[in-house]
Amino acid sequence: MWSISRVSCLLALWLCAACAPEPEAAPSYLVGVWETAAEGYTDQHMFIDEHRIGFGTSAVTADGYVITQIDESREGTKTLFVVSYQGEDQTKYQLAFFYEPAAGGRIIYKNQDHLVWTRKVATT
Repeated sequence: MWSISRVSCLLALWLCAACAPEPEAAPSYLVGVWETAAEGYTDQHMFIDEHRIGFGTSAVTADGYVITQIDESREGTKTLFVVSYQGEDQTKYQLAFFYEPAAGGRIIYKNQDHLVWTRKVATT
C-alpha cells in the first residue's frame, strides 16, 4: 500500500518536472544553416533550429546547445538578438548578433562585425 507521504513526494516530483520551463523557440526567420565567407571561417557553419543553436564544420556534426532565452531589441535601425543557450553540462553562453532580413537574411555578430553569416541555400 502506498503511504500518503510517498504519494505526496511522487506528486511533488511530477509537478516540478511538469513546471520546468520549455526551451525558448527561435523565430522562424532565424531557423536554418548559416555560413560565412570571412577569412578563417569559410569551413564553419552555424545552425539554428526551433530550440537549439550549434557551431561547427558541418551542420550535421556541429556542437548543439539548448536555447534558453532569446531577447530581441532595436539598436538604432538594427534588430539585435541576444541568444542565451547552455550545454549538456549546464554551462551558460550568450551570442549577440544583428539580423538583417534582406536577401534571405544576414547575421552579423555584434562584437565581430567582419563576420557576416548568410543562410545556406538548400540543395536537392
